[in-house]
Amino acid sequence: MPDTDEAREPRLVVEVASPSTTTIDQTRKVEEYKRHPTLTTILLVETVTPQDLLYRRGADGWEIETFEGLEAAIDLPDIGATLAMADIYDGLTFPARRDLASEG
Repeated sequence: MPDTDEAREPRLVVEVASPSTTTIDQTRKVEEYKRHPTLTTILLVETVTPQDLLYRRGADGWEIETFEGLEAAIDLPDIGATLAMADIYDGLTFPARRDLASEG
């Protein structure tokens, strides 16, 4: 249909998780996305911390990568792009993380 926003053969899906749905997003939704024949990349974006999960379809199945911190960048060669974590989280602030090792 010419006026639809539906992609016929998507290669990438980006899921922005809310704190209340993170478990569902990382389990049920990811498994549903993996069954789509044209998807090669699934990106799960966290909202409470700059830490994203990237699933890539490889020759031997799905592989997962974790990207942490605003300095990281996510390479997406299937769509010819690189996403900087600083750009994904532009304008957001996060509480300081406790350094448990130094508190010992």
